[in-house]
Amino acid sequence: MAFKRSNIPGEDIRLAMEMTSKRRKLIDEAPAAPIIYEYGVNRLAKALHPGVMEARITAKEPAGLDCCRITLMSLRDDGKFPYFRAGQFVTLSARAGGSFLSRPYSIASSPKAALEGILEIIVQRKGVFSSYLIDETRNGDRIWVSEPSGDFCHDDLRDKEHILAVAGGSGVTPFLSMMEAIREGSEDFRLTLIYGARTRKHLLFDPADYKDGRIEIVPVLSEEKAEGYPHGFINAEILKRYIGEGTSIFLCGPDAMYRFVGKELESLGIRAAEIRKERNSVGNRAVSEEITYTLTIHIRDKVYNVTARNEETIITALERAGIPAVVRCRNGSCGFCHSRVIAGEYYVPAENDLRRSADKKFGYIHPCSTYPLSDMEIDVPIFEL
Repeated sequence: MAFKRSNIPGEDIRLAMEMTSKRRKLIDEAPAAPIIYEYGVNRLAKALHPGVMEARITAKEPAGLDCCRITLMSLRDDGKFPYFRAGQFVTLSARAGGSFLSRPYSIASSPKAALEGILEIIVQRKGVFSSYLIDETRNGDRIWVSEPSGDFCHDDLRDKEHILAVAGGSGVTPFLSMMEAIREGSEDFRLTLIYGARTRKHLLFDPADYKDGRIEIVPVLSEEKAEGYPHGFINAEILKRYIGEGTSIFLCGPDAMYRFVGKELESLGIRAAEIRKERNSVGNRAVSEEITYTLTIHIRDKVYNVTARNEETIITALERAGIPAVVRCRNGSCGFCHSRVIAGEYYVPAENDLRRSADKKFGYIHPCSTYPLSDMEIDVPIFEL
């Protein structure tokens, strides 16, 4: 209801005073039924950030000697997974025995495939959950999948037109997604992939499958000599052939590769700030004496008492106890498991302490990268399925 300004002195005041009663009358006469309308931006936000989704395993096939490529099909009403940036990851969750486990896995398939309801990941056998996925799951089994996350992707504002990607083992997975995205046209940059593997049998894919003028693949074998394959480690001699003024450097692989390749790049005058690395999950830490503590965990109106060892992260203790715990990256960077410490002492490794200053001041932690140093009481967010 519009307010019309009057030229009569004092009339505006009288009209304004009448507005209240007129509005009240219109409100009383209006139907009680709620107005059903959803803004377009809300629909987009819901599509991109649906939270935890249910999916079905539709295919499993070997990839290399110790990995498995798993295909997931969306069970959402629209039959789609959220669109993502090539290089991002999802977190899979499932009950395995008496535990509720979650692990992040980089996406190997393309962003457009997600809109067709397909996600592919590559799982390397190196832990309880990966062994469960490889050995115990079957086609048709259901599993929970988080929305895509992570910033290990090409950004036009930050990165150059040419990406030099250095990968070791299953660390090649996000680059497989990038190559798929380049070929389908959802990403527009050149990519040179230097891929370290022990032997040709350890390669997780056939380089011939990714032929494209914007993609170059250089497999480097450390334990096998074969024609057409550089032999040894990924060193400065190999790296310098592909680094130019318009090159950004991405690394994904084990920590040992990061240390070795990092020193080789440093010898070429590449600063650490110029290198993007995908962070690995935090594992158990070395301790001189194993000590067990009691964690009192508050999740809304429920309270759990959990035993935790000083060598393991708090999130590991919760999972072992079968408590569905909120977690995504498992390296302290995303903050999704953000929890409040009510009482107790803890330790966060400096390299994984990525909390905000306010969190440190007011006693918040990321349980995925925090180790108990005493009995603790913690308020943890709920895992909503």
